Amino acid sequence: MKRLRERIALGAAYASFGLAICILCACERYLLRKPSGGRPFETLIVGDTDSIIRQVLEADAEGLPQPEPAFDVSAVEPTAFKHPLTMARNIVTLTIDPAAPDVRIRYEKNVYAEPQMIVRITAPTTAALRKYLGRGAEAVRQLLQRAEMNAQIDRLRRQRNVKAERMVSRMFGAEMMIPMDMTSCKRGRNFLWLSNNAARGMQNICIYTVRKGDIVALRDSVMRANIPGATDSMYMSTLRTSVLLSRVTEKGQIGRQMTVARGLWEMKHDAMGGPFVLHCLDRPDGHIVVAEAFVYAPEMKKRNLMRLLEASLYTLNFKDNGR
Repeated sequence: MKRLRERIALGAAYASFGLAICILCACERYLLRKPSGGRPFETLIVGDTDSIIRQVLEADAEGLPQPEPAFDVSAVEPTAFKHPLTMARNIVTLTIDPAAPDVRIRYEKNVYAEPQMIVRITAPTTAALRKYLGRGAEAVRQLLQRAEMNAQIDRLRRQRNVKAERMVSRMFGAEMMIPMDMTSCKRGRNFLWLSNNAARGMQNICIYTVRKGDIVALRDSVMRANIPGATDSMYMSTLRTSVLLSRVTEKGQIGRQMTVARGLWEMKHDAMGGPFVLHCLDRPDGHIVVAEAFVYAPEMKKRNLMRLLEASLYTLNFKDNGR
């Protein structure tokens, strides 16, 4: 019996030691990956002597009422790329190498800090790079924008409005991460409006179901019925000429496609307006579920308000694959 107790004690000691080693390694990995610096959609460019990459990243962001660059850019020479600049959240490095066979783009995540996206571009000449970016500029922007969306989704996992998410689940049979500050809500028939109700920089998410059809006309019909103005003659409407439509196939969702529309909304017979973006997912019953983000912030820049809110839309998913 004494020998058995000794074996049990020895086994427990080994288990405790192993657990301590695992915790120590996890802590060490965490310490090695310090938090990245900078604000969302800020990017550091290294080695862009001719400002070729800067022009790509400072192109106007889509779907906004006033021009705003897709990214806020700063640039340094390769010799200056040292700590603390290595801690930037988004980094693009450019190398002109005559030995390179063609333009190559690769990316790495969380090299010096977390979250962090590093895009490395190699080209044989600046002329070859300009030619490539004539058709590939959007791909570079999408790499960085998707990294920012994923970082925001990670934050949502830690800080979410669980009560609102349960409401979405009950009403639409869908799962979606809702930002913590979306505390105001209005429910209608197959319609849910969530808002931070802020006096400055008001952010909103609407979720609704409609039959398939012209998405702009359907949006106008739903918003007119559910988001009235100060008087009966005022109602929300889409500025049709501003709308950009695209069909997107999501990675990680086998065969899943969605329609994305972004553009501008206005309140008819009133001075209110702003940008919106919506994601549409098909349901097997012939309907579509629409998740939409829109902003009213006349006194503020709107790019970050919209892009970070759009991250929530990417988390929309049907429970049990929509069945």
